[in-house]
Amino acid sequence: MSNAQMEQQIQALLEKMTPAEKVNMCHAVTKFTSGGVPRLGIPPLSMSDGPHGVREEIAADSWDAVGGDQDYATYLPTGTALAATWSRECARLFGEVLGSEARDRGKDVILGPGVNMVRSPLCGRNFEYYGEDPYQAGELAAESIQGIQSQGTAACVKHFALNSQELRRHDVNATCSERALRELYLPAFESAVIRGGAMTLMGAYNRFRGQKCCQNDYLLNQILKKEWGFDGVVISDWAGVTDTFEAARNGMDIEMGTGEEYCNYHLADPFLRAVENGEIEMAVLDDKVRRILRLMFRLGMIGDGNPRPAGERNTPAHQAAARAIASEAITLLKNETSLLPLDAGKIRKLLVVGDNADCRHHFGGHSSAVKALYEVTPLEGLKNLLAGTEVEIRSFRGYPAGTNAGKPVPSSLMEIVDAGAGTRGWICEIYDNHHRSGVPVRTLPVESPEFDPEKDLPEELRGKDFGVLFKGVLTPKKSEAWTFFLDGCSQACLGCEGVNFVENCKSEQNVCGSATVMLEAGHSYKMEIPIVLHVGMPVYPVRLTAVPGGVNAAEVKDEELFAAAREADAVLFFGGLNHTFDAEGSDRKDMALHDGQNELISALAKINPRLAVVLVGGSPVEMPWIDEVPAVVQMWYAGMEAGNAIADVLFGRVNPSGKLPFTFPKRLADSPAHALNDYQPLICHYAEDLLMGYRWFDTKGIDPLFPFGHGLSYTSFEYGEPVVETDGDAVVVRMKITNTGSRAGRETVQLYIAPPESEFLRPAQELKGFEKVALEPGESREAEFRLNARSFAIYHPEKREWFVVPGRYRLRFGTSSRDIRREAEVER
Repeated sequence: MSNAQMEQQIQALLEKMTPAEKVNMCHAVTKFTSGGVPRLGIPPLSMSDGPHGVREEIAADSWDAVGGDQDYATYLPTGTALAATWSRECARLFGEVLGSEARDRGKDVILGPGVNMVRSPLCGRNFEYYGEDPYQAGELAAESIQGIQSQGTAACVKHFALNSQELRRHDVNATCSERALRELYLPAFESAVIRGGAMTLMGAYNRFRGQKCCQNDYLLNQILKKEWGFDGVVISDWAGVTDTFEAARNGMDIEMGTGEEYCNYHLADPFLRAVENGEIEMAVLDDKVRRILRLMFRLGMIGDGNPRPAGERNTPAHQAAARAIASEAITLLKNETSLLPLDAGKIRKLLVVGDNADCRHHFGGHSSAVKALYEVTPLEGLKNLLAGTEVEIRSFRGYPAGTNAGKPVPSSLMEIVDAGAGTRGWICEIYDNHHRSGVPVRTLPVESPEFDPEKDLPEELRGKDFGVLFKGVLTPKKSEAWTFFLDGCSQACLGCEGVNFVENCKSEQNVCGSATVMLEAGHSYKMEIPIVLHVGMPVYPVRLTAVPGGVNAAEVKDEELFAAAREADAVLFFGGLNHTFDAEGSDRKDMALHDGQNELISALAKINPRLAVVLVGGSPVEMPWIDEVPAVVQMWYAGMEAGNAIADVLFGRVNPSGKLPFTFPKRLADSPAHALNDYQPLICHYAEDLLMGYRWFDTKGIDPLFPFGHGLSYTSFEYGEPVVETDGDAVVVRMKITNTGSRAGRETVQLYIAPPESEFLRPAQELKGFEKVALEPGESREAEFRLNARSFAIYHPEKREWFVVPGRYRLRFGTSSRDIRREAEVER
């Protein structure tokens, strides 16, 4: 079907629809579907979270999981891991797997990829994003989108735009310069839309220049739809719309939300009334419906186009893809004395330490959680690889792990709260005031105290002060210490017998509090969790977990761990972060490793010099022990095959080829937003302007802990002299890369352009090309880079156009932003 024929059929459908039917297509009718028109054969549009795996099935009108075994999914490496591959082929493969699994589940739109720039090391959703460079992120996003959409699923690139922090994400106002907007924060979206062909796009929660991004005329109408020619569908982030008229007129097409009163959504009945009253033109409504129908035709949901792929899920091919991507993502940061790879033939005793050695991460991070069919932990991967060898593996947890250590308080130990159903647990009372006075608006029994204001708050209380109180009676069966963990203690506290032992810390950020107390067998303890939220305060989920016996109950004493370290031929420490820290809805409070990891690493380094530190996580961390250890590996959140992939790398079956997609600062204060005190809850001026990420470090001459693009290999590479050819605006550069080592490996050659001096602010250099080359020992191949006028251009805010400053530009080829191997010059 030609585009003209498609548009004719769309127009014919529009003419048959009533205003009410049209409006029904512009808002949610369940948690993850927008409306259809059954009498015309127009189905609802089905969406799913899933930047790295299709989310478990959610009930139509609640946030409860449906359950069953029909929604197990392939858990792919997360966004930062994919970015660390620097591989367009991996990105395409990633997208094909994700799109195919979405189709198998009957989804039309997958809500990803996320391409917001990693501006701060603290952002809770960094792990979902593609790094700090707009060119690299845009290249990988375009490939992953094409992969997704090749399977008959629409990609939804998000969150447009400048969603650089979770701190007060609904309220913060981003006010960057026009050049920073155009040169840093929009190009990845532009590439996703124009090169990737993204069919849908999601608006962000934050404000941009005072106006909410989900109803921002400049972003959605002027730039996205007019300048870029986007003819797809703009979808709101859930509950991201706050005004009917702004959303309708300023480019929002489908409003999704968190409440169940779908007819009251801003683009539901209020929109219909405004159209019928003549306050909003019918043409505005028709444009939205036309876009939605166009999407449906392109996906093959309606019309006589090619049949959609059926999709498949949890296949051996998908699992192999997850492992291959993870293997290319793992990044070797340090390898003094060539400690790695380990040789199984020379090791008899291997010590594995750390909670992340045997921790699964697929169900963390909130909306990006995946119900994985399985997840191989690093300890399991090592056991798989070393099975049948003479290597003896001993493992110790070594440190507690925040809320990952806890489980819900067993309901069997709680008092009955619903006599009719025999339910044991807690009573949840929701009040329409923060004093919790008067009669509760709602009272309900629950098995475990969990409350997410964005999901669980009654619709009539949204935008108002409210209070929540969980009450329960706990009767332990034996006398022992209990460690309690309370997520969200920035707005809640935990009391027992009238005494608070996890205090409300009154922080602007999400905080997990903990306390260990002795409880006596048979004594009934009255427990309370009061939650207070005022309008304008940050909103965080509250959840109580506990470890009967205390966090160290299952731990051996330190001396046994240290004795094992002395006897070991090698020690592997698996630490880093988890989804208590890397999570939607909250940012980290600092870059430190939690729960005494730094002290434990230093202690192990003093005992055994053959120590490799392996870090899990999606954001930079401080490493005060970096000079004490010979080897450091960043393994990210590497998906369901993470354990097998890291074992392959540690023992040399796979040569690491990952490179950092963002800078690791030595300390938080070196990072530009924090150096300039411009990481704030209500307004961020983006004072670093064009010097975000490595641009700041390279231009200011600040030494990072590890630079952007850094990543070592078990082999070595030689860069030949670049050969430059020009043809008008086009520049083609060819360079021979040779593997000079004894192992096969992959090298990512990075091309940075350093501008001539001019009156305009410019970073010292900017990434404008990269090529990943696979080479056998002694083999040479040619890497080719194609540059165009945009590669050299900057944006003129007054003229509203891109232009190239005349002069000689240096082309700098390196293995990171700080390790430049060759240079050439070109006149522009």
